[in-house]
Amino acid sequence: MSDYTITPVTRDDCKPFILDIHYAKRWPSVSFRYGLFKGEELVGVVTYGTPASSGLRAGIAGDAHKGEVLELNRLCLKYNVKNEASMLVAKSLTMLPSVLIGRSGVRNICMA
Repeated sequence: MSDYTITPVTRDDCKPFILDIHYAKRWPSVSFRYGLFKGEELVGVVTYGTPASSGLRAGIAGDAHKGEVLELNRLCLKYNVKNEASMLVAKSLTMLPSVLIGRSGVRNICMA
């Protein structure tokens, strides 16, 4: 899997995956976007955003930290090749801004 790279991508890069491939066919609240490239081809995207429910955010992190909660709200792969999803999620979690990462690793992330 050494021919894969993961980098931040634009909204326009994500659009065909989220609106055409993902079953929900709608754009969620997106704060961070990452793409999985095989060579030059974008073969997958993952997005993280703020959960819509304030109660959920407070329940996960408490009122003092509810603004720090993110959810993985879209994961879309063009070909769904074995290990692409786990590689994309694992690497993208390490690429989130450090303010969202606690000493023991990622904190306040929920998988939608």
